Amino acid sequence: MRKIRKIKYSRLFIIIIFAYILLQITINIIGNNIETLVIESETIELKVRAKGLVIRDEYLIKSNQSGNIKNMAKDGEKLKKGDALAAIYNNSKSLEENKNKIIQLNKEIEDLEAEYSNSKSNLSKELIDIKIKTKKEQRAVLNYENNKNVNYLSMPTSGVVSTKYDGYEDIYTLDKLENLTAKDIEDVENNYKKLDIENTFIKESEVIARVIQSDYSYIAILTENDIFEDNQKVEIVFDSDNVQGNVEEIYRNGDNNVVIFKISNQNVEIYDTRVKEFDIIYKQIDGLKVPKQSIEEVNNQKGVYVLNQETRKVDFVELKTIQYEDDEVIFIDYYKNQKEGIKTIDIHDEIILKPNSINKNIKISRW
Repeated sequence: MRKIRKIKYSRLFIIIIFAYILLQITINIIGNNIETLVIESETIELKVRAKGLVIRDEYLIKSNQSGNIKNMAKDGEKLKKGDALAAIYNNSKSLEENKNKIIQLNKEIEDLEAEYSNSKSNLSKELIDIKIKTKKEQRAVLNYENNKNVNYLSMPTSGVVSTKYDGYEDIYTLDKLENLTAKDIEDVENNYKKLDIENTFIKESEVIARVIQSDYSYIAILTENDIFEDNQKVEIVFDSDNVQGNVEEIYRNGDNNVVIFKISNQNVEIYDTRVKEFDIIYKQIDGLKVPKQSIEEVNNQKGVYVLNQETRKVDFVELKTIQYEDDEVIFIDYYKNQKEGIKTIDIHDEIILKPNSINKNIKISRW
């Protein structure tokens, strides 16, 4: 009996040892497969998307007479005050005839001058010289007649020339910036027309060009949020470019805030844009990014489980100085914590990504 009992105890001992080894192996497997995350310093851009109404210091130039027009400036070209913008011809038929006569006279003068150079007779040279003077006088008369038929339109101010306009130039002016309504921003649409008037007949008072005077434009948006303040620096995403901007003014209109941004005309496409959906970056945050799935609340304190690199166990560490939070992440102000000596998570800390009752209470191993 004693021998049988001894064998039973030996078997039980072996089973216990085997179970313990199996448990340790299981724990190690679990510990080795626990998802962790090394905390890094990252940057997040806080932005809002809104429909923006573009307002510029611009005006339309109209023809002061009827006639055939010839543009003397290219679309997008920057001109100075007094530079020629276009020429309007009163009588295109006689003008064309005179041009052809001038071309013929130029050829005749050129031939006579060559003949003069090759002539060895003084009398012959004298006669040729008289012919040259006569031809030049005829050319001068034709040029004078042409100039009488041409009216040159020059730039009243310096600015950028555009061959598109939308009819809002006299409606959305700089004077209107402080009195915009929600309706102004919500209802307006892009409606730019291309001025295709080169070498065509135009009537008096027809639009021939649009001039943008300033190097700056203004963008007005509506927002329900109080995320902007006067003189705040922002970045406005225009297609693939980020344009620097500044909050010029904020005022209330109904249930919304009207926010006016001032931007430099770095992107020439904005010259021909009245409204557009813009992404406006209003803040950049640098800090430690902590996923929400790694956060638990213990004794009314939000925190994470940080792996102790020596013991391989985890410690609960409260999150302090939270500077931003959304549905997925929390950003910790790492630089402020370092400066003020606040004890919380640190850069390069390794945390449990999805804490539970098991992984919080075992050693985390790495084979």
